[in-house]
Amino acid sequence: MVKKIRRKVKKVAMKAALVSMELEDVSEENKEQKKKLNVDFEKEFEFLEWKRLQQTEEELEETPEGEIPFDLPDEDVPSSNTPNAPEELKKLYRSIAQKTHPDKIKDEYLNDIFKQAAEAIEEENWMLLVELAGELRLDIEFLSDETLEIIEQSIQRNEQQIAGIKNSFSYIWSKQRDDKSREIFKSMFYQQFQIKEEEFNKWLNSTS
Repeated sequence: MVKKIRRKVKKVAMKAALVSMELEDVSEENKEQKKKLNVDFEKEFEFLEWKRLQQTEEELEETPEGEIPFDLPDEDVPSSNTPNAPEELKKLYRSIAQKTHPDKIKDEYLNDIFKQAAEAIEEENWMLLVELAGELRLDIEFLSDETLEIIEQSIQRNEQQIAGIKNSFSYIWSKQRDDKSREIFKSMFYQQFQIKEEEFNKWLNSTS
Protein backbone atom coordinates (compact mmCIF):
# COMPACT_ATOMS: atom_id res chain seq x y z
CA MET A 1 0.00 0.00 0.00
CA VAL A 2 2.82 2.39 0.93
CA LYS A 3 4.61 1.64 -2.36
CA LYS A 4 1.39 2.31 -4.28
CA ILE A 5 1.01 5.72 -2.60
CA ARG A 6 4.65 6.56 -3.37
CA ARG A 7 4.18 5.64 -7.02
CA LYS A 8 1.07 7.80 -7.22
CA VAL A 9 2.91 10.80 -5.75
CA LYS A 10 5.84 10.28 -8.12
CA LYS A 11 3.51 10.04 -11.13
CA VAL A 12 1.88 13.35 -10.23
CA ALA A 13 5.28 14.97 -9.71
CA MET A 14 6.55 13.68 -13.09
CA LYS A 15 3.37 14.82 -14.83
CA ALA A 16 3.70 18.26 -13.22
CA ALA A 17 7.30 18.56 -14.46
CA LEU A 18 6.42 17.48 -18.03
CA VAL A 19 3.43 19.83 -18.31
CA SER A 20 5.47 22.68 -16.85
CA MET A 21 8.24 22.14 -19.43
CA GLU A 22 5.73 21.98 -22.29
CA LEU A 23 4.05 25.19 -21.11
CA GLU A 24 7.42 26.93 -20.90
CA ASP A 25 8.36 25.71 -24.40
CA VAL A 26 5.11 26.69 -26.15
CA SER A 27 5.02 30.05 -24.33
CA GLU A 28 8.57 30.82 -25.46
CA GLU A 29 7.84 29.71 -29.03
CA ASN A 30 4.66 31.77 -29.11
CA LYS A 31 6.57 35.00 -28.45
CA GLU A 32 8.29 34.58 -31.82
CA GLN A 33 5.08 33.31 -33.44
CA LYS A 34 3.26 36.49 -32.38
CA LYS A 35 6.02 38.61 -33.90
CA LYS A 36 5.72 36.65 -37.16
CA LEU A 37 1.94 37.07 -37.27
CA ASN A 38 2.29 40.82 -36.64
CA VAL A 39 4.80 41.13 -39.49
CA ASP A 40 2.91 38.95 -41.98
CA PHE A 41 -0.44 40.63 -41.23
CA GLU A 42 0.94 44.10 -40.58
CA LYS A 43 -1.41 45.84 -43.04
CA GLU A 44 -4.45 43.95 -41.77
CA PHE A 45 -3.72 45.03 -38.19
CA GLU A 46 -3.21 48.64 -39.35
CA PHE A 47 -6.56 48.46 -41.14
CA LEU A 48 -8.29 47.12 -38.03
CA GLU A 49 -6.79 49.94 -35.96
CA TRP A 50 -7.96 52.49 -38.57
CA LYS A 51 -11.49 51.04 -38.43
CA ARG A 52 -11.46 51.16 -34.63
CA LEU A 53 -10.49 54.84 -34.68
CA GLN A 54 -13.21 55.56 -37.26
CA GLN A 55 -15.83 53.92 -35.07
CA THR A 56 -14.60 55.83 -32.01
CA GLU A 57 -14.94 59.14 -33.84
CA GLU A 58 -18.49 58.25 -34.94
CA GLU A 59 -19.45 57.35 -31.37
CA LEU A 60 -18.08 60.67 -30.11
CA GLU A 61 -20.11 62.58 -32.69
CA GLU A 62 -23.31 60.74 -31.72
CA THR A 63 -22.80 61.14 -27.95
CA PRO A 64 -24.82 63.96 -26.31
CA GLU A 65 -22.66 66.66 -24.75
CA GLY A 66 -21.54 65.84 -21.24
CA GLU A 67 -21.95 62.08 -21.58
CA ILE A 68 -19.09 59.59 -21.70
CA PRO A 69 -19.33 57.17 -24.68
CA PHE A 70 -17.49 54.36 -22.96
CA ASP A 71 -16.98 52.94 -19.50
CA LEU A 72 -14.00 54.22 -17.59
CA PRO A 73 -11.78 51.50 -16.12
CA ASP A 74 -12.21 50.87 -12.44
CA GLU A 75 -9.56 52.26 -10.15
CA ASP A 76 -7.06 49.73 -8.96
CA VAL A 77 -8.36 48.11 -5.83
CA PRO A 78 -5.95 46.11 -3.70
CA SER A 79 -6.80 42.43 -3.90
CA SER A 80 -8.23 40.96 -0.73
CA ASN A 81 -7.39 37.44 -1.91
CA THR A 82 -4.76 35.64 0.11
CA PRO A 83 -3.14 32.35 -0.81
CA ASN A 84 -5.45 29.54 0.24
CA ALA A 85 -2.93 26.73 0.16
CA PRO A 86 -3.68 23.36 1.76
CA GLU A 87 -1.58 22.79 4.87
CA GLU A 88 0.52 20.09 3.18
CA LEU A 89 1.46 22.48 0.36
CA LYS A 90 2.29 25.20 2.87
CA LYS A 91 4.59 22.66 4.51
CA LEU A 92 6.15 21.90 1.12
CA TYR A 93 6.67 25.61 0.49
CA ARG A 94 8.37 26.02 3.88
CA SER A 95 10.70 23.12 3.04
CA ILE A 96 11.62 24.80 -0.26
CA ALA A 97 12.13 28.16 1.46
CA GLN A 98 14.48 26.63 4.04
CA LYS A 99 16.79 25.43 1.26
CA THR A 100 16.56 28.45 -1.03
CA HIS A 101 15.84 31.64 0.97
CA PRO A 102 18.28 34.44 0.03
CA ASP A 103 18.75 35.31 3.73
CA LYS A 104 20.11 31.80 4.36
CA ILE A 105 21.56 30.74 1.01
CA LYS A 106 23.66 32.87 -1.32
CA ASP A 107 23.19 30.99 -4.56
CA GLU A 108 21.61 32.55 -7.65
CA TYR A 109 20.03 29.30 -8.87
CA LEU A 110 18.51 28.44 -5.48
CA ASN A 111 17.38 32.01 -4.87
CA ASP A 112 15.56 31.89 -8.21
CA ILE A 113 13.78 28.73 -7.06
CA PHE A 114 12.73 30.58 -3.90
CA LYS A 115 11.29 33.39 -6.02
CA GLN A 116 9.41 30.93 -8.23
CA ALA A 117 8.06 29.09 -5.17
CA ALA A 118 6.83 32.36 -3.65
CA GLU A 119 5.04 33.19 -6.92
CA ALA A 120 3.61 29.66 -7.08
CA ILE A 121 2.12 29.87 -3.58
CA GLU A 122 0.76 33.37 -4.32
CA GLU A 123 -0.80 32.31 -7.64
CA GLU A 124 -1.91 28.90 -6.30
CA ASN A 125 0.18 27.19 -8.97
CA TRP A 126 0.55 23.94 -7.05
CA MET A 127 1.95 22.14 -10.08
CA LEU A 128 4.98 24.43 -10.12
CA LEU A 129 5.45 24.05 -6.37
CA VAL A 130 5.68 20.27 -6.72
CA GLU A 131 8.04 20.61 -9.68
CA LEU A 132 10.38 22.88 -7.66
CA ALA A 133 10.30 20.41 -4.78
CA GLY A 134 11.33 17.72 -7.26
CA GLU A 135 14.27 19.84 -8.44
CA LEU A 136 15.45 20.09 -4.85
CA ARG A 137 14.86 16.35 -4.30
CA LEU A 138 12.57 17.05 -1.37
CA ASP A 139 10.36 14.35 0.13
CA ILE A 140 6.80 14.73 -1.18
CA GLU A 141 5.54 11.28 -0.27
CA PHE A 142 3.58 12.71 2.67
CA LEU A 143 1.07 14.35 0.30
CA SER A 144 -2.48 13.05 0.77
CA ASP A 145 -4.96 12.01 -1.94
CA GLU A 146 -6.87 15.27 -1.37
CA THR A 147 -3.75 17.35 -1.94
CA LEU A 148 -2.79 15.30 -5.01
CA GLU A 149 -6.24 16.01 -6.44
CA ILE A 150 -5.66 19.76 -5.95
CA ILE A 151 -2.30 19.44 -7.72
CA GLU A 152 -3.97 17.53 -10.58
CA GLN A 153 -6.42 20.42 -10.96
CA SER A 154 -3.46 22.81 -11.17
CA ILE A 155 -1.92 20.60 -13.87
CA GLN A 156 -5.21 20.65 -15.79
CA ARG A 157 -5.29 24.47 -15.69
CA ASN A 158 -1.82 24.56 -17.21
CA GLU A 159 -2.83 21.99 -19.84
CA GLN A 160 -5.75 24.28 -20.75
CA GLN A 161 -3.29 27.17 -21.06
CA ILE A 162 -1.16 25.09 -23.44
CA ALA A 163 -4.26 24.21 -25.48
CA GLY A 164 -5.18 27.91 -25.61
CA ILE A 165 -1.78 28.82 -27.03
CA LYS A 166 -1.96 26.03 -29.60
CA ASN A 167 -5.38 27.30 -30.71
CA SER A 168 -4.18 30.91 -31.06
CA PHE A 169 -3.89 32.57 -34.48
CA SER A 170 -0.15 33.11 -34.05
CA TYR A 171 0.52 29.43 -33.25
CA ILE A 172 -1.70 28.12 -36.07
CA TRP A 173 -0.19 30.54 -38.61
CA SER A 174 3.33 29.36 -37.77
CA LYS A 175 2.32 25.78 -38.63
CA GLN A 176 1.10 26.54 -42.18
CA ARG A 177 3.58 25.01 -44.61
CA ASP A 178 2.09 25.61 -48.08
CA ASP A 179 0.24 28.30 -50.02
CA LYS A 180 -3.11 26.52 -49.90
CA SER A 181 -3.12 26.18 -46.11
CA ARG A 182 -2.00 29.81 -45.77
CA GLU A 183 -4.92 30.96 -47.93
CA ILE A 184 -7.34 28.94 -45.80
CA PHE A 185 -5.88 30.52 -42.67
CA LYS A 186 -6.12 33.99 -44.21
CA SER A 187 -9.82 33.46 -44.97
CA MET A 188 -10.38 32.30 -41.40
CA PHE A 189 -8.47 35.34 -40.08
CA TYR A 190 -10.53 37.76 -42.21
CA GLN A 191 -13.76 36.12 -41.11
CA GLN A 192 -12.83 36.24 -37.44
CA PHE A 193 -11.92 39.93 -37.53
CA GLN A 194 -14.71 40.83 -39.97
CA ILE A 195 -12.35 42.15 -42.65
CA LYS A 196 -14.07 42.61 -46.00
CA GLU A 197 -11.53 42.27 -48.78
CA GLU A 198 -13.11 44.96 -50.92
CA GLU A 199 -13.07 47.47 -48.07
CA PHE A 200 -9.56 46.44 -47.04
CA ASN A 201 -8.18 46.77 -50.60
CA LYS A 202 -9.83 50.18 -50.98
CA TRP A 203 -8.17 51.36 -47.75
CA LEU A 204 -4.88 49.79 -48.88
CA ASN A 205 -4.94 51.73 -52.16
CA SER A 206 -5.71 54.96 -50.34
CA THR A 207 -2.63 54.57 -48.15
CA SER A 208 -0.20 53.61 -50.91
